[in-house]
Amino acid sequence: MRLFIAAELPEDLLEALAETSADLRECVRGRYVGTDSLHVTLAFLGEVEGSRVSAVEAALVEACMGHDAFRARLAELGYFGRHSEATLWQGFDAAGQAGFAALAKDVRAALEARGFSFDGKPFRAHVTLMRQADVTHGTLPMATTASGVVETVTLFKSDLSGKRPVYTTLASVELR
Repeated sequence: MRLFIAAELPEDLLEALAETSADLRECVRGRYVGTDSLHVTLAFLGEVEGSRVSAVEAALVEACMGHDAFRARLAELGYFGRHSEATLWQGFDAAGQAGFAALAKDVRAALEARGFSFDGKPFRAHVTLMRQADVTHGTLPMATTASGVVETVTLFKSDLSGKRPVYTTLASVELR
């Protein structure tokens, strides 16, 4: 099964992200991510055998043990990739970046200690708002900002067989 570990976002951040996404629809073409699918990926594992899911869950619990819930404020819009097929995202302020980075570091270390491989790209906390975005024309609108307390880290199963990804919660840990 296809797995990833992500920080879930509180309702106030999801509402602000939905507002930014609505503003983007007026000026950017592409494939939008549904509000129910917004999160901050801490580690993407890809395909993992079902018999190893409990080890991933143990890594998740271990990694989160020393972390408190933290406040993150939405910040700038940005994109990865080519202007005509970009991944459009919204980032976080310095405190949010630091909180997510500390979590990602510990999640990745716990996974690595158990022999799991994962996407090893340098970590940058962001929420993907759109894929295959065409950002070649004009400028992006101002992003809606909000802050909220990040309290939950979740192991998700990702199913890509339909028109859009479906994420199923396998295990969650509440930060202190």
